[in-house]
Amino acid sequence: MSGPVRPPALRLPLRFRTRLRQQLVGFGAIALVAAAGSGCHTITKPKTSSELLLTERMAQVLLRDNQPVDAERAFREVLKYDSKNAEALDGLGNALIMQGRYKEAMASLDKAVSLEPMNGSFRNNRGVARMELGQYKEAYEDFDAAESSPNPDDRLSASINRGRLRQREGNFVAAEHEFSMALARDPKSFAATLGRAVARESKGDLEGAAEDYLSCVKIDSMNAEANLRLGVCLVSLKKAELGRRYLQRAIDLDPSGDTGAKARILMQGSSSPPS
Repeated sequence: MSGPVRPPALRLPLRFRTRLRQQLVGFGAIALVAAAGSGCHTITKPKTSSELLLTERMAQVLLRDNQPVDAERAFREVLKYDSKNAEALDGLGNALIMQGRYKEAMASLDKAVSLEPMNGSFRNNRGVARMELGQYKEAYEDFDAAESSPNPDDRLSASINRGRLRQREGNFVAAEHEFSMALARDPKSFAATLGRAVARESKGDLEGAAEDYLSCVKIDSMNAEANLRLGVCLVSLKKAELGRRYLQRAIDLDPSGDTGAKARILMQGSSSPPS
């Protein structure tokens, strides 16, 4: 399953993320003390704008750190006091997408888009949810809208998402075209390179796929999936010794995961690559 494509965002330095977490813990401690002092009656005090801003920033950090459950909780806390916060609505929808809860995500994403219909990032995210729900026509509408965004990252994401949608439809030629358009925008995009490699492999162009998989490994040498797919391609192209090197690399990178297990099967002499 392809996850949502988020535009590259400025990542807060570790010391700032740690400080944010410490401050949030501090807010939580204050709330507990206040509740204890009130006896059996718990009084919920509305958050200040600075507290809400801090919570929202923390939620975004959690989302980027691939902690969607904690991010969901933080976004819901923000929306409890600011129900028309479009960024928080989109963030909540994205957190739910990352958990595979696509139907639930649609409610928040619809609200975010209704508040900012020209926001390309929002349209991309809702398009991903629609794609996962099998609503391909509606997904295309969102991706096409994101294509009109003034933000180049939104346009890049739209091309990648359309490529993934074409791939799901079984139109591998069109998928390759979309991913090539994305690579024209960003030649070093790992997602676009991997997407085009899969499309080429799907339509039987193993040489082209191997070239793209090799590019993926050059972009991110620690990606186990890219190493596995490159190894499979090379073995299929009768370059067994070279292919085994990448299969072993996939095992080393993911010794206890599914990717490593597939590579291990091939290394043990499986005659056909894993699906």
